[in-house]
Amino acid sequence: MKKVLRSTYVDFVLENNLLTATFKKGLRIDLETAKEIVATRLKFTDAKIIPVLILNEGVISMDKAARDYLASEDGTKGVKAAAIVLRSTFGSMLGNFFLKVNTPEMPVKIFYDTTKAIHWLNKFIS
Repeated sequence: MKKVLRSTYVDFVLENNLLTATFKKGLRIDLETAKEIVATRLKFTDAKIIPVLILNEGVISMDKAARDYLASEDGTKGVKAAAIVLRSTFGSMLGNFFLKVNTPEMPVKIFYDTTKAIHWLNKFIS
């Protein structure tokens, strides 16, 4: 069964125990926004621990407080593993910087191909 939620900052799709989170174009993420995104995700998934496919459609910026929160135990609650699919040079720089500076506790990998990202995440689906 497919479940969909279009929120202010991220569109969520839950299907076959895989959550796809598509970050909207032009998004500037500060700490308050990051906390709202995580709270929305947890409510949408009923706080289940599942792998997440993150699609970046054009995040413009993310401040340090937001990066720290999203990599923290609170920010990654309910995430078994995350695959981040990047489609732009800026997105690539932001994603690689995030992983080098804020290493989350769960497996995280950057991809440039959605199919390969899903293939990798499938090994984390219960």
